Amino acid sequence: MGAPQMPAFTRRPAVAIRFAAAAADRLQRCGDTLLLWLERYRQRRALNALSDHMLKDLGLSRSDAGREFGKRFWEG
Repeated sequence: MGAPQMPAFTRRPAVAIRFAAAAADRLQRCGDTLLLWLERYRQRRALNALSDHMLKDLGLSRSDAGREFGKRFWEG
């Protein structure tokens, strides 16, 4: 019987580094997406909480704010 085979990324450091970098990049993109979604959620709640007078100052109507507030957090 031979020794158990090790995965390629543990036998070759360059492969392991590329693998780790790709995984870190994916994790970073997921985190960035979650932060974007959280910011949209907060901004839409804040917009919906504004008075009609404040909305008018921004050039928006209550229906504009309601339409934006009605979007899901992942919708741009």
